[in-house]
Amino acid sequence: MRIRALAHPARHGFLRALRLPTSDVIEAVLCIAWEDQSRDRRALIYDTLETMTSALMPQIRGKFTLPEKIATINNFLFVEQGFTGNHQEYYHVNNSYFDQVVLTKTGLPIMLSLLYIALAQRVGVICHGVAFPGHFMVQCSDGVHDPLVIDPFRGGRVWSMDECAAFLIQQGITTSLSDMLIPPVPTLVISRVLRNLKGSYVAQSDFANAASTLERLLVLDPNSAPDVRDYGLVLGRLGLSHMAMIYLERYAKLAPAASDIASIRHHAKILLGQVVS
Repeated sequence: MRIRALAHPARHGFLRALRLPTSDVIEAVLCIAWEDQSRDRRALIYDTLETMTSALMPQIRGKFTLPEKIATINNFLFVEQGFTGNHQEYYHVNNSYFDQVVLTKTGLPIMLSLLYIALAQRVGVICHGVAFPGHFMVQCSDGVHDPLVIDPFRGGRVWSMDECAAFLIQQGITTSLSDMLIPPVPTLVISRVLRNLKGSYVAQSDFANAASTLERLLVLDPNSAPDVRDYGLVLGRLGLSHMAMIYLERYAKLAPAASDIASIRHHAKILLGQVVS
């Protein structure tokens, strides 16, 4: 991996967030935004969350049922504060920076869900992420009644269990709904944020930031064959042919039967020519 990126203080902060007994997702995504934008807004965002909590807390008092609490949070976030999903520029990179989402009040489903969870937990509502394919949401519960699945990207709309099951069928998912509603581990949530960023960076040919994103993905799972492959390809785009070859050769060992292995081997030969020329 690239030495300059590894030396960045935001990368150290990211690694510290992962090493906690339970990985700190908010700190991790703020460190991602810090490194990629060269701007540390952690203090500002934590202060903003505390200010929002102080404003919401009096409204949540006296609300005893889970639906009442959810309605109060939804009204605060999506009506009073004006948070909304960014439908028009869905793939814009800013939608995956947690600081930008908090300050501009728009973003991707997973980032709005992280904000929702952070705020709800601060006012005593038990909730966690719902890692549906292609659409991250929030599940809230009171330990007594059926949980509620909340869609922060669509203004806090509550999904019924039938709607959740139908969505999974539409996506070709055979895993049971109950299994899909199991809280995702923090590293899975962080990896989804990074994959969204990787897609945005590659789409705009920002290979330096794509490489940094893949480095952090490989911290989460060093043996992820697709990430090893993509890191090798991106390093090649950055002119780091020798390093690129190392990762493409590693990909071939991790996934020798992959459908793209022939094209990857061909690409590695081209890189070899660049190294020896």
